[in-house]
Amino acid sequence: MEWVELAAKERQVFGKEACKKLRVNNEIPAILYGGEEGNISLALNPVDLRKALEKGGGENVIIHLTVHRDGEEVMRTVMVKDIQSHPTRGEYLHVDLLRISMEKMIRVDVPITLYGEAPGVKMMGGILDHVLREVEVECLPAEIPEALVADISSLEIGDSVHVRDLKAIEGVKILVNPEMLVASVSHPEKEEEAPVEVAPAEPEVVTRKETKEEVKEEKEKEKEKEKEKGKEKEKA
Repeated sequence: MEWVELAAKERQVFGKEACKKLRVNNEIPAILYGGEEGNISLALNPVDLRKALEKGGGENVIIHLTVHRDGEEVMRTVMVKDIQSHPTRGEYLHVDLLRISMEKMIRVDVPITLYGEAPGVKMMGGILDHVLREVEVECLPAEIPEALVADISSLEIGDSVHVRDLKAIEGVKILVNPEMLVASVSHPEKEEEAPVEVAPAEPEVVTRKETKEEVKEEKEKEKEKEKEKGKEKEKA
């Protein structure tokens, strides 16, 4: 693993307001943990930190930290323990560093990368699901891998790879359950058929039924008309 250089200075001011002033001056608060010295509060340049992480390939990079303390420069070998970033701008707000010994085993999370192209996806239209994206490992700091590789080049629909299938690396012990699922290829989702729209039936026209009284009245009117016609004929 590549080593990177980073400088920091010990800070004597604490609290939210002090941290805000640091950020205004293009610095961020940091804390160095571990070892026999106890915790040390630091201030460092966030741009230099980002460059160091990018150069080293991520947060598992080993850092040669130069600390300006009491007018002296103190060298320490450290790794990033945790970084707090702004939720929208992505700017670094705070970092925790951890002293390490190159002779002592440490535990870190290592990402899993997928190698190859699954025929179940390429030829059969299946769906690849990358379930587990990192695992915890134990090794010496110099042996920390950038990633562990899962070969998916033979996966057909219904096939899967597990932690036990990850490519082994000498000196690196994987600490999670070997039966944990890493990735799988499943059947493509069936497209749901659009429901057939049925035109609403035209409302039935219901005619009003005539009552008995109305029928009787109509008949009487007809009789009256007939009588009138008969009288007119007699007069003619």
